[in-house]
Amino acid sequence: MSEQNVPDSDEKAGLPAPSVSDLLRELIAFVSERSKTEIGKAHERGRHQLEVRQLRKDRSKRLEKLGREVVALVDAGELSHPGVSSRIGHIKDLDLRIQGLLADEDVPAFEGEE
Repeated sequence: MSEQNVPDSDEKAGLPAPSVSDLLRELIAFVSERSKTEIGKAHERGRHQLEVRQLRKDRSKRLEKLGREVVALVDAGELSHPGVSSRIGHIKDLDLRIQGLLADEDVPAFEGEE
């Protein structure tokens, strides 16, 4: 039997064949809806990453402030611990080296440096 004589399922049901414009409309609607969904997901991921980044930044600033407070407490003699004292010694050595390099080169200090 020839395949040309076999009617399509739409023709069997008595439904008209969809036109190219109808198919194109359906495709555009599908792509549009899918795009909206993916944009929503990307927006949510971006918001989440921004929140995590801000929390990490806040944490770093608090650790930095804590470090400055510990140095001040050690300098004032209110806190003493061998591990803390050795690390503060390293920090002070680095500060001296930075100051020496800045004095030698006449390079302006970065904003926030003392």
